[in-house]
Amino acid sequence: MNTGTTGVRGVAHRARDTTRWDIQGLRAFAVLAVVFYHLWPSALRGGFVGVDVFFVISGFLITGLLLREQLATGTIRLGRFWSRRAKRLLPAAFLTIVATGAAVLAAVPSALWEQYGRELIASTVYLQNWELAANSVDYLASADDPSPFQHFWSLSVEEQFYIVLPLLLIGVAVLVRKRISPLATARLLLGSVVVLSLVWSIVQTHTDPGVAYFSTGTRAWEFALGGLAATVHLPEVRTEVARRVRLVLTSAGAVALVLSLVVIGPGTPFPGIAALLPVAGATLVVLFGARTVFESVGELAPVAFVGRISYALYLWHWPLVVILPIMLGRPLDWATSTAVLLVAVGLATVTTLWFEEPVRFSTWLRDLRPRGVVALGVICTFTVVTLGASTLTAVYVQDVRAASVTKQLTTEHQDDDESCFGAAARISAPEPCVDPTLADVRVPAPASAEDDDANRAACWHGTFTTCVLGKATGWKKHLIVIGDSHSNALLGAYEKIADDNGWRIDLAGVGGCYLTTAQQNAVNAGSMRGCNAWKHAAIDYVRAHRDADALIVTHSATQMPVSLPAGTARDTATRNGLVDAWEQAAGDELPVIAIRDNPVPRPDVIACVSKMSGPTNASCDRPRSEALGQTDSSLEAVRAFTAAGGRAAAIDLSDYYCTATTCPAVVGGVLVYRDTTHITATWAMSLEPFLERDLKKQLQALAR
Repeated sequence: MNTGTTGVRGVAHRARDTTRWDIQGLRAFAVLAVVFYHLWPSALRGGFVGVDVFFVISGFLITGLLLREQLATGTIRLGRFWSRRAKRLLPAAFLTIVATGAAVLAAVPSALWEQYGRELIASTVYLQNWELAANSVDYLASADDPSPFQHFWSLSVEEQFYIVLPLLLIGVAVLVRKRISPLATARLLLGSVVVLSLVWSIVQTHTDPGVAYFSTGTRAWEFALGGLAATVHLPEVRTEVARRVRLVLTSAGAVALVLSLVVIGPGTPFPGIAALLPVAGATLVVLFGARTVFESVGELAPVAFVGRISYALYLWHWPLVVILPIMLGRPLDWATSTAVLLVAVGLATVTTLWFEEPVRFSTWLRDLRPRGVVALGVICTFTVVTLGASTLTAVYVQDVRAASVTKQLTTEHQDDDESCFGAAARISAPEPCVDPTLADVRVPAPASAEDDDANRAACWHGTFTTCVLGKATGWKKHLIVIGDSHSNALLGAYEKIADDNGWRIDLAGVGGCYLTTAQQNAVNAGSMRGCNAWKHAAIDYVRAHRDADALIVTHSATQMPVSLPAGTARDTATRNGLVDAWEQAAGDELPVIAIRDNPVPRPDVIACVSKMSGPTNASCDRPRSEALGQTDSSLEAVRAFTAAGGRAAAIDLSDYYCTATTCPAVVGGVLVYRDTTHITATWAMSLEPFLERDLKKQLQALAR
């Protein structure tokens, strides 16, 4: 008991002596690493580890604060602790969110409002890390552009740490009933978190890296290790040997931090085992840096000032990094990146000196009781969330209007052969169909394009499962459709074809995986194993249903390419994998119909279209040679499969997407793409009559 008491008092005494200038310097290092990485990623490949340094600092300072209170009072006053955290963090955070939200409404295309609105709300309530983690495992949402609120993920993790840590310390203290000192229980608790969280971080970084990067569970050990450092009592430095030992250990930590900027990069599996380098380095500095030369470095005016404004600089720099290129219409270069740095430092200085600190140290806020802080926080949170909700409301209004226009147009032309809506515009025909009333129509609305998707859960499984479209019994024809998300993008069209003709269509889809025996490059080993299992099951299913009328296959020509055997060209490897899978699944009994993949639009197609006003123009179109530049090996596979004795045919709908020279973003009043690679459900439905015609033609030609 006495040992524990002395230890915590030592920590408390050291913390009260002076400002820890070595930690202030560490803050400056961390924020500059992050900022420089975001502005010049090729020059500072590992700068993102600055976030991990902040986690260690928070763990060290907050754990020390809580332990000192627990020792002095026997408990932790949660209301007082959380209100102090709110006073410190919320004013600057809310100011940044509000200013950024206003900039989004003023300068960002409406196509991005839904995503940005969701993330604004998630950031305000400190759940941004889970919003990003959820999107990282959503095959379709993973293509989301970085938002100006994305950096709030790390602040969300910190806030969750501030909530959970004191509850755990109190809970453990209640369980042990004072049989063990607060210091010993903290060490046991934090040590367990370090071990369990680090192991989980290593495992999940390997199996699910997208979630691992943002997850609180995989980051908790970084806070806990900093917290463990706060439980260590270091004796007073009385000899030259002791000073040298401290300096050597602190220097080792500093070297580890510098090395992490060099040896860790965007391609490094992270956090996982790699995070040990910056986290251990930061822990050594916070543990041994006091009363070393590193305090003198941190006390230097420029370093101390950057440490002082580090929180505000972190908040302001990222919105500028995201929004300025959107406004300029081009990526940041060295000149604009330098300008962003200067503006961010200016904003951080002004808001720290004239807003954050005056508010934080104001008499009225300092004297405000925890209940008052809670009430004020709820009011401010509600106000800021309302801003995010306004963007979602605006998107909803656009969506309703677009849906109304779509319904009206499709109803008017349902049985009209002269309809020019969508693919019916026949833009490659010698005499395209032109309807002047569609000149300024763009449906679905760009802001809601990503939701214009007919796919559904029953037809979309990581474990191979088929859904039935059309007639489950008494069908006239039986088709099997297997592919990735580009295949399922046509689901609405397949369903209408099945319903109109009395057919049965068994459809199965999964993200990024299709019917091939070639090994595909997956984001991680778990995805690769799941894809391989799905393909094996798909082949078995088709083999068991060779009495069907045809197997329909479609897949993305650009996503998850196949691995290349030595000396094999990618196109050849892709073609061979398709042919081999068709031979195993269909043999010479079941006809195969391959549908060529849709053209690839320009990367900013949705944002580009959302900027249009008045009649649709060609500013967002892409040259046909580029949009169809990626070879679709399905067409070559059809020829090879036929040459080997199988029955196969190809359907190429490219001329409905493209003229002889360009592939427009909007055709016949319909927005063709819902993101950078997938077509909208509205466009797919406009393709349906032409897909149905070609299917019937090929089925007749392939029939025995």
